[in-house]
Amino acid sequence: MAFKKLISVTDVKEGSLVVVKTRHFPVVVTRVEGEYYAFEDSCTHDGEEISCGKLEGCVITCPRHFAKFDVRSGEVLALPATEPLVIFPVRVVGDDLEVDLEAV
Repeated sequence: MAFKKLISVTDVKEGSLVVVKTRHFPVVVTRVEGEYYAFEDSCTHDGEEISCGKLEGCVITCPRHFAKFDVRSGEVLALPATEPLVIFPVRVVGDDLEVDLEAV
């Protein structure tokens, strides 16, 4: 695994959606019930920026066609999406949130 620092944990508040631009694609970082999650900023239905959607608990809703996903696993919870979100492994090292963008 190739974990790299993505953001400071102090920059990710509970229930927030923080977009971090990487060399390859934007990544959304969120904190739900004290746990951190990271996923590609793209709805798998049509590529809409999922970060523009609404996060309620662990469920994010795409703003375009209202597909729903579980941010913990990427699982599709409501159509029209049929493919899960691209989820990245995360770990906290000190005050840094590290993400393995090569794991997918």
